[in-house]
Parts: sequence; structure tokens; C-alpha cells
Amino acid sequence: MTLKGLIKLTNILQEHPLTIIQWQILLVVADNPGETITDLVNEGKLECGTPSDIAVSVKRLGEGRHDRPGLGLLKKVQHEDDGRYFRLSLSPKGKKLVDKLKQQIKSVK
Repeated sequence: MTLKGLIKLTNILQEHPLTIIQWQILLVVADNPGETITDLVNEGKLECGTPSDIAVSVKRLGEGRHDRPGLGLLKKVQHEDDGRYFRLSLSPKGKKLVDKLKQQIKSVK
């Protein structure tokens, strides 16, 4: 990728109030729906922190906390075998955003 392409990619990402880590989570979950954070980290698909670090970003991308609403981009469903874990997928809003981003990235060279 050229410097001009990198600048264009940075501008695309800055259109939305997300960190690089949050973008990575969204893109990885889009390609691996139904996986848990731990699975994604252990399989080397998410390399942006520990499972507990990533869980904080997932909460922000999802339903949020009692003191700060989330962005509604991710859905969490409790794991059927172990209630401590959640399977992740994109919400309709998250899917729309990721699809838009992927289309914009295709034009970057």
C-alpha cells in the first residue's frame, strides 16, 4: 500500500468514532460469527490484547455499561455450555457498517 493509500484508509476509518482495536474486533467477528473472545484470541485471529482487554472494547461495541451506552454494533449470546462466555456476532447496524467499510477499502491502493 502506498503512503497515499494509507492516508486514504486512515481518513475512511476516522469517519467513524472507533479505535483501531474496535475496527479489528468488528472485522474479525464479521468473518467469524458465533465465536467467543477467548476462541478468537487463542486461534490468533484477534491479536489486539488479552481477552479481558478485548472484552472492554466488545462491551463498548455492544450494549455498553450502566453508565455509558454502547454503540449497538455487536450482539452477544450466552454460550450454551458455559455461561461465563458469550458468542459474538454483528448486529444489523454493525453488519451495515462493516459492509460499507469493506466497500470503501476496496478502492484504496
